[in-house]
Amino acid sequence: MRALYFALIALLAAPSLAAAADLELGKKVYGQKCASCHGADGKGNAKMATALKTEIKPLADSASKPEAEVRKTLEEGKKPMPAFGKTLTPAEMDAVLAYTKDLAGK
Repeated sequence: MRALYFALIALLAAPSLAAAADLELGKKVYGQKCASCHGADGKGNAKMATALKTEIKPLADSASKPEAEVRKTLEEGKKPMPAFGKTLTPAEMDAVLAYTKDLAGK
């Protein structure tokens, strides 16, 4: 009976541990691939926007968009943002999307 109790606890905790791992992976990939333009806080890097002669909107602006649309932008890029569909794994893209959604909500 005790083993069953601990097994149930482990099953209930697994999704939150997986979510935390996804956010950590997302934070790592975001830091490597996205933060130089979008800023560590997701509010945009003004110097990079000036250098690229474009507006870099805060990630909070994309939080209300459908996830499929945001994922498509991540995969295919949107000038001057490069496409990451061939350089990131699906798991990394999922993690970045989860992390940016979390970051935008802060």
